[in-house]
Amino acid sequence: MEKVTSSSRLWSKDFYLVMVVTALAMTAITTQMGTLPLYVASLGGSKTISGAIVGVLGIAALCCRLPIGVAIDRHGRKGLLCLGLGILLLDFGLLNLFQGLLVLFCLRIVQGVGNSIQATAAATMAVDTIPEGKLAVGLGYFSIAQAVPSAIGPLIGLTIVEHYGFPALFRVSVILCGTAFLLSFFLKEQPLSHLSSGIQKKQGQMQDILRIKAVLFPSGILFLICFANSGIVAFIAQYALERNIVGSGYYFTVMSVMTVLTRVIFPRLLEKIRTAPLIYGSLLLILASFCLLPFVSRLSGLLVAAACYGVGYAGLLPVMNTIVIEAVTEEERGQGTAIFSAALDVAYGSGAFLWGLIASLFGFQVMFFGCGIFAVAALILYRYFRYIE
Repeated sequence: MEKVTSSSRLWSKDFYLVMVVTALAMTAITTQMGTLPLYVASLGGSKTISGAIVGVLGIAALCCRLPIGVAIDRHGRKGLLCLGLGILLLDFGLLNLFQGLLVLFCLRIVQGVGNSIQATAAATMAVDTIPEGKLAVGLGYFSIAQAVPSAIGPLIGLTIVEHYGFPALFRVSVILCGTAFLLSFFLKEQPLSHLSSGIQKKQGQMQDILRIKAVLFPSGILFLICFANSGIVAFIAQYALERNIVGSGYYFTVMSVMTVLTRVIFPRLLEKIRTAPLIYGSLLLILASFCLLPFVSRLSGLLVAAACYGVGYAGLLPVMNTIVIEAVTEEERGQGTAIFSAALDVAYGSGAFLWGLIASLFGFQVMFFGCGIFAVAALILYRYFRYIE
């Protein structure tokens, strides 16, 4: 892990701006995570169909991630960021015009493509703006822009749907994404130390990057955690209704608050806690959250589970991301970011579909126990990574 120095400036204009752009775009997307199953149900779809429509975004993004990583390293970050945000803006606009399960499924595929482009480009731009020696700290702060929308987006979505309906939800997404699109033009492409020919020389080596253990194992660990969490994010509102728990949206509020608080103190944690205990502690908190949910009968229990997951994931994500970025060269940052992000895409895509099927067949309690098994698998995988390092 890199040591933090005080000589370089982390909080530049472009670092602030890429965080804002990321937060707006991700909030536009995540407002649909908790509400989409309800929207599908209002159109006559089943839980299995809900899982498929929620999950196809991640599957569509997966198909684009690795080619987009190569394109970002070859052609630059800013143009592709604007392209991805433009696709999302068009997609959200069409959601306001058309209804129906088949149309919704197709538009979710388009949304996955746009999200994969903007998210990979934005994350790579963020890494480019972080000074040498501050990568772990910078990624810890930048991940707030990724994590908070995942926490508050579903709550915002549920609140809008409850008071104003689904058309209003899609209009809000258009506004958020449109603002991000306009702000992206003010970002400045960071000059890299390599030449254009050097980038092209690296393009044929994606398979070599995939063989790097420090890229593969952290990505695999995040895959397992996000695979499990995809079911919770997608179905926590329906689970609360089934248990007669009022205020399930506060699950995301508490998770958001704990995530932000943990990320704010993250630099101090890096100074005082070694990497391995921090990762083990984070994974154990996530496991505790998953194991608590099957027994929840009141809102208080739901909020405790949310707090455990918020702290655990906030500590885990930036450390895993840092390990991946430090394992690749400057010329390979786009590809390294794409591989790491692709693991999350696969997790949320295939996870939502599988958990929807399990919930339909066996109920939500069995689904949550299954999530706990994936957290245990993540602990075992990290222990093995430490052993072979």
